[in-house]
Amino acid sequence: MKVFKSRIFKIFLIILIIGILIVCNWSRIINLMLPAGSRPAKINFKVEKVTSDEVDMIASELQSLYSDKFDHIERFKEAGILAYEGPQTCLSCHKTMKLTDPETGKEREVDLMENLTSSVHYRFYSKKHPNVYGFNGKLADNFAMGKINRPCPKPGSFAMTAWSEIVKTKDGKTMSEGCGQCHIGGQYQAPLGDMMPFYKPIQSEKDAIDCLICHSVAYDMNKKEVIEEDGRKRWGQDRSMKAALAVGTPTSQTCLRCHQHNFGGDLYIDKTDDSFMESLKNTGTTKSRVLHPGSKRGTPYSPEWDVHAAAGISCIECHDTFGHYIAKGTHTTTMMANDLSNTEVTCEKCHTSEPHENNAELADYLNAHVENIACQTCHIPSLHPDNATMRDFDKPEYEEHEGIYIYSDIEKKNKPGEGIKYAWWNGDGTFLGNPIGDNPNGKNLYKFYNPRFIWPEFKDFNYNKWYEDVMRPVAKKGRPSKLYAMKLFNGRQHIDLQNIGPFGGMFIPYNLPHYYLTGDQDKAASKEMEKPMMKMMYGWMFKYYMMDKFISFMDVDSWNTKAYKDVVNNKKVEARWLPNDALMEISHAIRLKGALTCNNCHDPNGVLDWKALGYDDEEIEMYQQDPLK
Repeated sequence: MKVFKSRIFKIFLIILIIGILIVCNWSRIINLMLPAGSRPAKINFKVEKVTSDEVDMIASELQSLYSDKFDHIERFKEAGILAYEGPQTCLSCHKTMKLTDPETGKEREVDLMENLTSSVHYRFYSKKHPNVYGFNGKLADNFAMGKINRPCPKPGSFAMTAWSEIVKTKDGKTMSEGCGQCHIGGQYQAPLGDMMPFYKPIQSEKDAIDCLICHSVAYDMNKKEVIEEDGRKRWGQDRSMKAALAVGTPTSQTCLRCHQHNFGGDLYIDKTDDSFMESLKNTGTTKSRVLHPGSKRGTPYSPEWDVHAAAGISCIECHDTFGHYIAKGTHTTTMMANDLSNTEVTCEKCHTSEPHENNAELADYLNAHVENIACQTCHIPSLHPDNATMRDFDKPEYEEHEGIYIYSDIEKKNKPGEGIKYAWWNGDGTFLGNPIGDNPNGKNLYKFYNPRFIWPEFKDFNYNKWYEDVMRPVAKKGRPSKLYAMKLFNGRQHIDLQNIGPFGGMFIPYNLPHYYLTGDQDKAASKEMEKPMMKMMYGWMFKYYMMDKFISFMDVDSWNTKAYKDVVNNKKVEARWLPNDALMEISHAIRLKGALTCNNCHDPNGVLDWKALGYDDEEIEMYQQDPLK
C-alpha cells in the first residue's frame, strides 16, 4: 500500500512539475509552434546617446518648432536620462497608472505594460464583440477577431502574412509595404501567439513596442520603413532623443499617423493644415512607403473637412480611454475589435438630444428628427473624391509615376444617394459589414441584406426566407434603429471556392511585392499561399481552435483544410465580388456648411430610396409632400 501511495505521489509530482514548466514557458511553447519566420525575437535597436549640453540643444530646437510644453525635458534632466532605450525608459517612471474606468466610473491602479499589451492597438483583435452577428444568426462573441485574422478586399492582404514587405519597382527602386506600419509593436510579425489562450507577451515583444509613435509630437515618420536584417524584415522606428523629449498625451495628429490612411486616404493633404497628414508628407528616405489610391472611408479628419478638427478637438476627447484601451463606440459594422465595447461614442455627449437651436422656425422640426435620424445622416453631405466604392484586384493597372501595378478602383462615388447610402441601423453589424436594423414602422418591408452578386453555386438559395427566419429576428431584438448615412463598398478578390457559402467565402491574400511588380494576380495569390502561416491556417490546429468557428459565421458548416493544395496551385479559385455590398459606418467629415436640407430627402428626386428603406406607397406620398406638414 505504501509503495502504491509513493507511486501516486511521484506521478502527481511529475505532473505538477510539467504543469509548472508549461505555465512558466507557455508563451515560448506557443511561439515554437509558429513558423520560424513568424516568431518574435530579440531586436537590437540602435540607441542614441547624448550629453547634457545636447539635451539643452534639442530642447531649444523643440521649443522653437512647437508650442507644446514639453515637461519631460526637465524630468529627463532630473533623472539623468541621456538615452532613450525604448519601453524600459518609459517604465522607469510609468510602471503603473491610476485610471478611471469609463464603463464603471471607478478608479483603479493597473500595470501599464499589461494594459498596453492587452489593448486592441497592440493585439489587433479583441474577444468581445457584443454587436457582431454571423450569417448563422449567432453572436460572434468570445472569439479572437480583428485585423490580425480578418482578410479584407480593401488591402487585398492578410496581417498574418503581409506584415513587412520590400517592394521592387520596374525601375529598380525599393519601397516599403505591409500591415505592420500601422502597429505599435516592432517585431518581425504580428503578435500571432497572442491569439492563443493564456498567452503573455514575452520580453522581446515588450521591448520592441513603439511608444513614441503615439506619444511624441516630434516623431519622424520618415523612419517608418522596412528594415531587413538576418534574412528577416521589420518596420523601423524613431527612437531618437528628440522624439523622446517631445512626449505627451496623444493628439489628433499623432493618431492620424495611422488612421489618416483609413479616413482620408493616402493621397489627400489638407491645404489649410497639413500637420494632420504627417504619414503622407514623410513617407521615408531610402525605401519610401507605398501610398495607395482610393480612400477606405472617404471621411478626412482635418480642418478643411471636419468642424471638430477645425475646432481643435482631439480624438480622445470623444473616444474615451482606459489607459491604452480606446473606445470605438457601440455602433460599428467593420471594426470588429473594440477595447471598450460598452462605452458609447456619441454626438449627444456634447450636443444633447436637441442640438438645433439657431433657427427658430425650424428648430423644433429638426430636433424631432433626432429621435429617428442620426446626426451624421445630414451632416456628412459628401465623401472625399478619392473615396473608393468598387475595388477590383483582378484587373491591376500600371501606375507610371510609382512604377508598380495597383488594383483598379473601377468606381469612386462620393455623393449622397450614390457613394453614401442610407440604412436603418441599431448599431449591430454582420460578419461582413452590413448594418443590422429595421424600419420603425414595423411593417417588415425593410431588408438590410439584398445580394446583387449572387454566386452561381447559390443561385437557388432562398435569401428572402433566410432573412425572415434568421436576420429579421436578430434586427428586431436589437436596439431601436435610426437612419444612418453609410459608405458603400464592394471588392473583387480571389476566393477559395472550397470554403464558401451563400454570403461569401475565404479571401485569398495576394503577395504584394509580386502583385505590384508583375501585375500577375493569379501568381501573386499562389505565392502568398506558399507562406508557412497560410499553410498553418489550413492545418488541423487552426481548424479546431479557430477556423471552424470563424467560417461558421459565414454560415459554412466547417473549414475545409484539404483545399490548401488546390488553392496554392490556383485551382478551384476565382476572383469574385462579395454577394452583397458592404455599408461601412462613417462618423467623421462632419460639416455644418453644406449639410443636407429638407428637400434633399423629402423631394421625389431626393437622395433617399424610400422603397428600399421599407416604406409603402402611401407613406412615400405622405413624406414627399411639404415636409413641414
